[in-house]
Amino acid sequence: MTRRRIDVTTGLAIALPVVVALLLVLVRPDAPATHRQAPATSALTTSSVVCPSSLDGRSGNESTLRVASASGATGALTLTSEAGTSSAQVAPGRVVEQPAPDAPVVVGGQDNLAPGIVAGLSSSQPLTALDCTPVAASQWFTGVGAGPTHASVLVLTNPNAGQAVAEVGVLGDDGPLDVPALRGVAVEGGSHVQIDLGSVVPQTGDLALHVVVQRGQLGVAVRDRGERLTGGTSTEDWLQPQLRPARRNLLLGVTPGAGRHTLTLANDTDDQATATVRLVTAGSVFAPAGATPITVPPHAAVGTVLDDLLGGDTAKDAIGIEVVSDHRLAASLRSVAGGDLSLLAPGPRVFTPTTAVMPEGAKRLVLAGADAVGVATVIARAADGAELLNQRVSLALDQGATLDLPDKATSIEVSPQRTAVRGVVQLQDGGSAVVRLRELVRAGAVPAVAPGTR
Repeated sequence: MTRRRIDVTTGLAIALPVVVALLLVLVRPDAPATHRQAPATSALTTSSVVCPSSLDGRSGNESTLRVASASGATGALTLTSEAGTSSAQVAPGRVVEQPAPDAPVVVGGQDNLAPGIVAGLSSSQPLTALDCTPVAASQWFTGVGAGPTHASVLVLTNPNAGQAVAEVGVLGDDGPLDVPALRGVAVEGGSHVQIDLGSVVPQTGDLALHVVVQRGQLGVAVRDRGERLTGGTSTEDWLQPQLRPARRNLLLGVTPGAGRHTLTLANDTDDQATATVRLVTAGSVFAPAGATPITVPPHAAVGTVLDDLLGGDTAKDAIGIEVVSDHRLAASLRSVAGGDLSLLAPGPRVFTPTTAVMPEGAKRLVLAGADAVGVATVIARAADGAELLNQRVSLALDQGATLDLPDKATSIEVSPQRTAVRGVVQLQDGGSAVVRLRELVRAGAVPAVAPGTR
């Protein structure tokens, strides 16, 4: 029998069409082009915010928990802690007050009460304040301490039934720190974990924490304390989180004058960063004469003393500082004056009407960071919902604005128009503490899924 060999040309003629056909099936050139789409919104049926445990206070002082709803509905919000579940009856404009428990509290709402949950903690001795926030997957806490005179405690709260896990990165002045106790921190469902940084990463310099939730959901808070080695006195407050580093960091609610003012900047990039500090007043934003740029090495946190700047006449009208840098940084300002500790961190931009709760006493609204000319309508209410103030505040580029609030006000509604804005309520009764404004959660997000994507 005669065998014929297939030459190369014939083989390619047979094989190439088969290969091309297979590639066409895999590539699917006839499939419609896909484009990234923003998530769609849906009606919110359940939501919550997490409040950490109350601060110890002095002279028998107790922290107060305040709860309200910006949904316009009447009903009961749930207050869930490790001790059990109770409820708070809310109505439009009203604020419910009660002693804060020793353990963290999850304030939850369903159906009509799911949108617009507002809660906060405060105390008077020392003066402290904190806006309770929804869970977040990634947060920065800059300027924490782990030494004998400046100590911080990280509080992780799991609002759900399943286990949650967090990875905590630490930056110091010499670069990243390897802290085994902060890797893979597990928090069982319905419980919380407190980590004294001084016991796991003892340091004398200021640090920055980057908390990333790898599994489940966690409410994260940092309790910051200043100690005197002699005399046995201390002061404490909550350090509020920053969701992501930025090239422009606006810290509102400064208390200029004598005291110890420390600005901490954290750089998580691979390049050295250079930052400048500008003062924010009610009429302008400017760089003071003689201000020295701050250099922040890659993957490091650097503390800079601003006593001369904030203690001088140039800053006497300052309501905030703005840090402008060539790389994205996380920032905080820590001030100790007259035995009072004040902590500032950049707050989020507010685009839509928002609500915040606060204690009675002297206070003012501080606004800045507008990206266009606009106005903000401000309504202050007493705890029973009675309207105490209704006023419009003008907003403009490169300037701030302040508005004194009635002492009896325990809630404030701020509605920006024609521009976004950043703001805080600065408490001034026996010290200084701030409640930041934020966007309220009013709708759910539904991911966009395109045909043929996975």
